Amino acid sequence: MRVFYLIAALTLGASAFAQRSFQAINLRGGTGTSTYAGDFNGASFAAAASEVRGHAAASIGFQFQSRWELALGLAYGSIYALSTEGVNGFSGIDVRSNYLQPSLRIQNYSVPYGRYWKRNGTAPYWFGQISGIMSQSSYNTTVPYPGDTEFHEGSNFSPAYGGGIGVVHRISEHWSWFVEGALQNLPGDRLEGFERPNQEGGDLLLQLRLGAQYAIYTWD
Repeated sequence: MRVFYLIAALTLGASAFAQRSFQAINLRGGTGTSTYAGDFNGASFAAAASEVRGHAAASIGFQFQSRWELALGLAYGSIYALSTEGVNGFSGIDVRSNYLQPSLRIQNYSVPYGRYWKRNGTAPYWFGQISGIMSQSSYNTTVPYPGDTEFHEGSNFSPAYGGGIGVVHRISEHWSWFVEGALQNLPGDRLEGFERPNQEGGDLLLQLRLGAQYAIYTWD
């Protein structure tokens, strides 16, 4: 009988612990910088360091396990680049684009993170991300473009894939702050809004941001 009571107690304890769910809905918002590296600055982030612009992002994530999360996000930002060295036949022509970016990411915390892991107040993480970038570009009309330039006026769409790293730090039961960086590859030249024949395709988009996270626990 004692064995029965012991088994029952262990079962109830495990059930109660299981209902201390590691699941949470995480609401995130942040702002930061947006940097482009592509055909007009030699695909160099060093050359683009002085050309950073801003962006803002928000997401809703479902942390379905103590170390894993799926999130839907939306970012809005701008990019800028000035071709001053005749890269790809352009000189003195700038890239000015605004973009809207819906995304899907999967995120992994390096240590269990959440309500019941108070010893892990700080958790580094990595994530993989796919997204679609809808952009609109404006053009510098004060300088001549090469005659074979193809313009992509209006709204353009670019698929993007990549990932990033970050760290999140809990400041209360529900609130945390985070800092992260994301690097994404964009095939083609739609983000720039124009291109030349035989131009090297593909651009990079680097986003750095600081923000806050609010956790809604699904089992209270």
